[in-house]
Amino acid sequence: MASPKELPDLQDLTGRQVGRYTVVRHLASGGMAELYIARQEAVGGFEKPVVLKLLQPRYARNPRVVSMFLDEARLAAKLNHASIVHVYDVADEGGMKYIAMEYIHGETIAEIVTRGLAANNYLPLEHAIYIVSETAAGLAYAHERRDPDGHVWRIVHRDVSPTNILVNYEGQTKIVDFGIARAQDELREESGILPGKASYMSPEQVRGQAVDHRSDIFSLGVILYELTLCQRLYRGAADAVMKRIVNETVTPPTAIKRDYPAALELVVMRALEKRPEDRYQSAEDLRHDLEEFLDESGLRTGNRRIALYMNGLFAPDSAPVRARSADRRGVQTRRPAAAEPEDTEALDFERRAPLAMRIEVAADEKGSGRTSTKPSTKPAASAPAAANAATPATGTAAALAPSAPGATAVTSGAARPSEAPAGSIDASGGPGSRQRKRGWVVIAAFVLLGIAAMVIMTLR
Repeated sequence: MASPKELPDLQDLTGRQVGRYTVVRHLASGGMAELYIARQEAVGGFEKPVVLKLLQPRYARNPRVVSMFLDEARLAAKLNHASIVHVYDVADEGGMKYIAMEYIHGETIAEIVTRGLAANNYLPLEHAIYIVSETAAGLAYAHERRDPDGHVWRIVHRDVSPTNILVNYEGQTKIVDFGIARAQDELREESGILPGKASYMSPEQVRGQAVDHRSDIFSLGVILYELTLCQRLYRGAADAVMKRIVNETVTPPTAIKRDYPAALELVVMRALEKRPEDRYQSAEDLRHDLEEFLDESGLRTGNRRIALYMNGLFAPDSAPVRARSADRRGVQTRRPAAAEPEDTEALDFERRAPLAMRIEVAADEKGSGRTSTKPSTKPAASAPAAANAATPATGTAAALAPSAPGATAVTSGAARPSEAPAGSIDASGGPGSRQRKRGWVVIAAFVLLGIAAMVIMTLR
């Protein structure tokens, strides 16, 4: 292995040759690796873009981490599924340990949610379910992969989270970072930090117990819960979040959003069971139930429809959510773990959803302002909730997203303050409240006049 002085500066590789690849530019920094856009060239003008993930020098000096990094990456290279980012090559070149991966022209789920809320075009319910279903299909393939002798490899991702699931501009879902999760676990455990992003860890991960494929199912269940409710399940300081994951009962979606489909709630709650034996026992079973729900609900989705949504949402002339550079768009990226808090890699709803909603008793559909709970085939109208985001059952106002274009559904029968039905009680003392009070005064006056007339006639 190369000595520390021989290890190259990974921030200055542009234009250099790394194995069979020519580095084009630096892409991003991860928790344990540097990412580069590179180009593979061959005879006859053959050229292919790839992403190189190089182990950072401080980790490249740890023989055990290097061994795990390379072994797991070689295993990941044997995975060949449409929903898994393909690993082309794993090598040690002049002291540099790297993985060459498929280049993905797309966005992470976290970026899609951020963009959708800012653009008032939140991810439609059917698309959210389909993306989770496709992720489950990729996980099922990896979990059940066998060697030529028929022995299961027992591959577990260990870090299923919003930044490790991408959707490309053709509408295909891709899971990133199979192959390095175990090495990341080793690094974090050596430093006394539990592996995984706290908000998406399973109870057994939090306890530091051995995990199997059912841990990935729990993590995916958290993502399904959050995408379909437009609300975080676990958020806060890592220590507090981990205690909640182990001890706190998950609030059923229908307790948050009254028109949440009951059949979908059954799927979500089963994926989020605390005990692994009570959860789905395979990702394939989870995928099957999600597809059954889509079929029975009449919701229309698929790669083509998601591609249309993606290309519209991230169109060059659309308003930017935040400063974006061409270098970051279209590839798998991760923010530096040491530079930013963990929560930046999770779904963020509240900060981009300033509207505060109040809880009301649900009215009937005539004049209540509520839309029918019948599934809609229009993507914008079925968005779960920039318009339908949940208000906690405790009665505390939640920060909610503005509604997607064309969506009129509201949460738990509540109307926006600016759209309150005539005669509704408004805690703020607004026009609706004053009008209701005037109505009661008029009624009381009529009652008093009637009583006075009866008294006068009796005396006569």
